[in-house]
Amino acid sequence: MSAPSPSEISTSLTGRHQRRARNYLLDPHFQLKYTGVLVAIAIVISAVLGVQLYRTSTVLIEQSRRTVEQGQETVQRGKALLDESRKVSAVVSMNIVKDPVYAENPELLAVFKENAAAQEQNLNAEQARLEGAAKSLQEQSAGLAAQQRNALFIVFGGLSLLVIVIGFAGIVFTHKVAGPIYKMKGLLRRVGDGHFTAQRGLRKGDELQHFFDAFVKMVESLRKRQEATIARIESAIAQLDGSVEPDKLAGLRELRRDMQASLDDDSA
Repeated sequence: MSAPSPSEISTSLTGRHQRRARNYLLDPHFQLKYTGVLVAIAIVISAVLGVQLYRTSTVLIEQSRRTVEQGQETVQRGKALLDESRKVSAVVSMNIVKDPVYAENPELLAVFKENAAAQEQNLNAEQARLEGAAKSLQEQSAGLAAQQRNALFIVFGGLSLLVIVIGFAGIVFTHKVAGPIYKMKGLLRRVGDGHFTAQRGLRKGDELQHFFDAFVKMVESLRKRQEATIARIESAIAQLDGSVEPDKLAGLRELRRDMQASLDDDSA
């Protein structure tokens, strides 16, 4: 016997998955209707949450952008003040160099130059700090924008996944209701055809367990009533047998066989 080909295996697996899907959709109209309601509610809630989150994040980003702009303006004003301070220091230095008092006192001139160099160093450090602050504000603004995009992507992706999960959960949950209903419909058809045999019980986890048990008890009660009727027919046949012509009892015997056949038929 040759081994199955890959195409045959693929066809077999596809057919198996299709059968599983059909088994979960025992009553497509009922299951898809209520699953659709659950999915619609989830979509509405997700949309409201998503819009609210988008608006909130947009406001935060706008506030951050304004903060960055204000910070940049502050940095520019600080740079302008530093430039003016350098100009003033340069003018003062020129005047001091030309001053005869400092020319006659080299030590005093050296102290002034030392102080001027220290002030220039402080100005350079302050300018570097302001430039670093401006760069940090820009990076912070860009980081917040990236975080907004990532957060929105994660949230909307999570909400979309939630809608899909709710859809599958709705099908599974309605399957636990549709399964018992499907089985009870089969029992009703059998009882209508005169067969008083109960099918196997519901699966573990199915809903409507108590309702199904009550239905099975009803079928068992009908079965016992039919058994009692058969017993009375058999008693009547036994009493009439010998005193009545066999042809006249043929109808009763046929009725008894038909009624007994409905009890003996235990097919699911």
